[in-house]
Amino acid sequence: MNYRSSYRRLLGNGKSALMAAIEIYNKPRIDYRDECFVILLLNAWELILKAVLSKNGKSIFYPKRRHEPYRTFSLDDAFRKAEPLLPAEFGTQALRLNLELLSTYRDNAVHFYNAEGFGSVIYALAQTSVINLKDLLKAMFDIDLSDEITWQLLPLGLDTPIDPIQYIAGSQTGAKQGTAVKQFLGEIARSTQALEKQKLDTGRLLTVFKVKMESTKKIEHADLVMGVQKADQAGARPLVVAKPMDPNVTHPLRMTEVIGAVGSLRGQPFTSSTFQAIAWKHGLKENPTFCWRATEGVLVRYSHDVVAFLKRLTEGDVELAKKEYKARAKKKGAQKPATATILL
Repeated sequence: MNYRSSYRRLLGNGKSALMAAIEIYNKPRIDYRDECFVILLLNAWELILKAVLSKNGKSIFYPKRRHEPYRTFSLDDAFRKAEPLLPAEFGTQALRLNLELLSTYRDNAVHFYNAEGFGSVIYALAQTSVINLKDLLKAMFDIDLSDEITWQLLPLGLDTPIDPIQYIAGSQTGAKQGTAVKQFLGEIARSTQALEKQKLDTGRLLTVFKVKMESTKKIEHADLVMGVQKADQAGARPLVVAKPMDPNVTHPLRMTEVIGAVGSLRGQPFTSSTFQAIAWKHGLKENPTFCWRATEGVLVRYSHDVVAFLKRLTEGDVELAKKEYKARAKKKGAQKPATATILL
C-alpha cells in the first residue's frame, strides 16, 4: 500500500478541479453556479494539499481500521498536516479561516441549501481563495496558472454589482440579509478581528476585486478599453487595449511611505537600504505593477501592491537580496578607475 500515493496525479487532479471551478463561475448563465464553484474550489484545495504532503513523503491516509476501507484525509485534516510545510509568509491562519468559511457554505450546499444573498460575500472569499491557491501552486510546485488563464474576460450583467464590504456593513441598497447570512457575516467579522489582534495580514482571508465597465459614451472614465468585432479570419482574437491609469490613484506612495507601511520585516526594522536591495534584486522599479516613473525620470512612486509583495518575502529572501546588493556595490566600487591628485 502506497500511503503517499502519486503527488503528480493528486496535483494534476487538483489543478483540473481549480480550472473547472473557474470555468463554471465564468459561465454567463448556469443554475447552482456559486455552489458548484465552491465545491470544486475546495476539492482543488484538498487534492493540492494532499499533493504537498505526498511530495514531502507524508501519508495522506488515516490509520487503517479493521474491516474498513482506507480513507484519505479530509480537507481540514489535510490542511492541518500540510500547514508546517507551507511557506511562512503565506499566513496560514488566514488561509485556514478562509477555507473554514467556504467550507460552511459548501456543507450547506451539499447537505441542505443556502439562503438567498450569500453570493455577494462568497465571491470575495472565493476569489481570495483562488489567489491563495495560485500563489501556493507557484511556491510549492513552480506552476504558474497565468500561463493557462487569460485575463481577457468580458463580464456582462444587468444588475449593479454588490460591493461585499458595503454589503457586510449593511449599507448596500438591494442587499438581502437573512438570518443565516447575518450569522455568516458575523463569522467573517470575528475571523477578521482575530487576525487583526495578532497583527496578521487579512488579505489572505477576504479581498475585494472590482471589475468596472463603462459604456462608450463614458470611455474617458474606463479602466479598460475593449474592442470586439467580427473576426475576418479563423483564430482572430478581439483587440484589448489597456488604458493608462492616473498614477496618483494607482501608485500613490513615495519610498518613505512604503517603508513606513512595511514597518518591520521578519523582526527587523525595514530601512531604505533594505528596500533598495530588494527593489534591485526583484526588479521592482522595472515592474509597472509596483512602480511608476515620471517621463522626466525624477518622480518615482509605488503602488500598494509593493507593500503586500514586501510583506510576503521570507527572511532568507531579504538576507539574500541584501547580500547580493552589497556585493554588487562593492564590485562596482572596485571597477572605478583610480584617480591621481597633482599638487601645484
